[in-house]
Amino acid sequence: MFFDAFPYVRLPALTGSLSSDVQNLLEANGKTKTFRHVAAVAQFNRGIAARFGLDPHACEAAGYLHDISAVIAPADMLSYAQSRALPLCEAERRYSFLLHQRLSRMVASEYFGVSDEDILSPIECHTTLREGASPCDMALFIADKLAWDQAGTPPYFEIVNAALERSLDAACLAFMDYMMESGGLLCPHVNWTAAHSWLKGKA
Repeated sequence: MFFDAFPYVRLPALTGSLSSDVQNLLEANGKTKTFRHVAAVAQFNRGIAARFGLDPHACEAAGYLHDISAVIAPADMLSYAQSRALPLCEAERRYSFLLHQRLSRMVASEYFGVSDEDILSPIECHTTLREGASPCDMALFIADKLAWDQAGTPPYFEIVNAALERSLDAACLAFMDYMMESGGLLCPHVNWTAAHSWLKGKA
């Protein structure tokens, strides 16, 4: 089992209800704030799905699961990735919390038994996006940013939400441009850089 590598993670019994199982796992490990965030993202992403003709159930599930690896300490994420010989970019080595998107995919797949790529792929790139991102990838990327995990309204909300009225591509590019122009990136991930160039080329 995936969590065998992290014996400190408390594992409540699974009920078969994804939202309940995510809530139980996060809250059992002191991540109540994270559950509030993922629940908000799940509902926001379901709304994006309805607007753009995507699978609402897949988008909602991706929202619930995208931060599920928050139960793992960031330092342990790096150790685990290294033990599995996963290829790491400079950003992931310097800021190991960036690995949470990749480990959340693993938890969704190996612990929750998810096999749908419309759920797994968005989870894996929800922080950085990726070149050639699918509509479901972009939907979760935006939902995570607009239903963010901090208090108040994100400073970029109006810009990105207005761009979302045009397209998912436009919303993703608006957010990425904002972050790059405001100096909000600690160290650009290789997938972020590739995705930004790809979106600019499509604009």
